[in-house]
Amino acid sequence: MENELQRHRRADKCKWVVAFLAIIGLLGCVIALFVKLDRQTTITTLGGEAYEIGLLDAAGKEEKGETAIRTRKGVTVDGFKCEIEDDAQIEYTLFFYDKDGKFISSSAKLTADYSGTGIPGGAETVKIMIVPTHDEDGKVSIFEVLGYANLLTVTFNQ
Repeated sequence: MENELQRHRRADKCKWVVAFLAIIGLLGCVIALFVKLDRQTTITTLGGEAYEIGLLDAAGKEEKGETAIRTRKGVTVDGFKCEIEDDAQIEYTLFFYDKDGKFISSSAKLTADYSGTGIPGGAETVKIMIVPTHDEDGKVSIFEVLGYANLLTVTFNQ
């Protein structure tokens, strides 16, 4: 009788140890999943629909004008990069704003890729103005917006 009681106690201990290890393993998997999902970022590419005809002045304010296109809204500076097509006949300027939408500064006119370095401190968003350098009539038409926008690939984290 005592031998059977000892075997029963050992079996109960084994069951508790296995159950405990299973719970620890499950918790570890859940934590690993949360960490992985938290680190996951989505890289977004700005499309032609994000642009409109118009200018941004030296103070970062929107102006009417038909010689350039600009982004309708600012995009985050997190992971921000620009890649210009080879032989693209455009130049672009970046305008940086803080979290409240207050203008901080702008870049020089760029004709090469922008890797995201040199973003001013406190900048949260950026707007882009693209100016064609060889437009036939000097004015951007509604039909040309998508063509000029596609010459500059803009990506950022979302």
